[in-house]
Amino acid sequence: MNLADNLFQCRQIFQCAMTTLGFSLTEEKICEISQLIIDGMGGKWRSFHTFEHILMLSKTTEPLISLAGLFHDLIYLQVDENIPFNLTSYVNPFIIEKEGSFFIKSSIDYQDKCFSIILQIFDFNLGDKLLAVKGQNEFLSALIASQILQPYLPLSLITRIVTIIELTIPFRKSKEKNKTIPQQLQNRLEIVNKNFNLGLTQEEITLTIIQAVKLANLDVSGFASDDVEDFVKNTWLLLPETNHCLYETQKYSLQDYRFALVNTTKFINFISPDLVFHRYHNEPNIDTFQELITRCENNLHIVRIYLEIKLVSIAILEALSSRFYPPMTLSFFWNPHPDNNFPHASIFDFLPSVSGYQPQNNQEKIILDLFSCKSSSNLFPDVNHSLFCLFIINHLSLQGFQQYSSQCYHFFNGQLTAEKFLSIFPPSLISIVSNSIEQLLEHQKGLIISVDDLS
Repeated sequence: MNLADNLFQCRQIFQCAMTTLGFSLTEEKICEISQLIIDGMGGKWRSFHTFEHILMLSKTTEPLISLAGLFHDLIYLQVDENIPFNLTSYVNPFIIEKEGSFFIKSSIDYQDKCFSIILQIFDFNLGDKLLAVKGQNEFLSALIASQILQPYLPLSLITRIVTIIELTIPFRKSKEKNKTIPQQLQNRLEIVNKNFNLGLTQEEITLTIIQAVKLANLDVSGFASDDVEDFVKNTWLLLPETNHCLYETQKYSLQDYRFALVNTTKFINFISPDLVFHRYHNEPNIDTFQELITRCENNLHIVRIYLEIKLVSIAILEALSSRFYPPMTLSFFWNPHPDNNFPHASIFDFLPSVSGYQPQNNQEKIILDLFSCKSSSNLFPDVNHSLFCLFIINHLSLQGFQQYSSQCYHFFNGQLTAEKFLSIFPPSLISIVSNSIEQLLEHQKGLIISVDDLS
């Protein structure tokens, strides 16, 4: 969809939600607020946390979920690197930036009930440093949502919306041993309801947490996709969001790509299904919840092996490239954008054909299919890396990768030299890849000489 389509969809969802709640805004005001949302979601580095993502979350018949969905990803500092300028006026009275980090101000010039409520719902205090892993983005998004909606909705509804947004903070461990995260959020909402005389009934409080669970689970629903390829695609969309160099397809180095890959692998290794999905008051029901957990567990297991193979193969290339000077960009090996006027070759032109590895079980078949299909985004040439992985798999077999993956980190951390790292692999494999790189270099050198002669 283009920006005009996004704006139209946003206006429709926002207006429908407000009307369903019994509040009407002028067409001009609906357009103005919708534009703020679209602008906030339009950062140039965003590839997963886009308007299309929040559109998927906001298309619901429950208006509070729709509004929370529209606002919950408004701020994403790890991706956008700053708060969009047209949203800064909503946070400036409450937030201060110091040395590249954001802090809640130690004192506020005036009393703002919305802000005080959000502090308690998010379990923050004046003077706290905001951290990405502790709800920084969701807190700022909820704060902006409250300031935008304050003139049009009662405090009780705004409180429910920011409570729903709070539960979209992902991958948290419970602070209290015998209470789930939704139960702890319910307790904070009950305290806020009492302290600020919001007049919410227990039924409304329970419904709010149920709605929060619905949005939070939908937000991370990709982890439980019944098609692991979809999960891989989403993982790959996240990669360049926090590794902006990967947008420069022709420029980023092997080390840039490997650094992004290592961080993604660490993140996936940290995640467990119980940190992904919530359950509260039979939402979702036990059978659905168990299905989510099972599919998530399966997807994480497959993707860990997938990333392990990626790391081993890129480590081999990185170690071999250290034999040559100057350092090479990753695109040098892949030829991601062939040009008929300048026929740049790729490493695949010099690697020998080998018999394809035959999967030993269904899991191996799924993994091979992931490398065989074009399941990555078009932001950088990962398809070619997948083809190179297949070449390595044909030499090592899938069972052989685990013994090599732990050694990769020793190489990355400098505990193993490049040559020592390469020595743990079959010499025939290293010789084949090294010779192919040499031939590729000679080919490119010949092309450059030919162009010089023509000029």
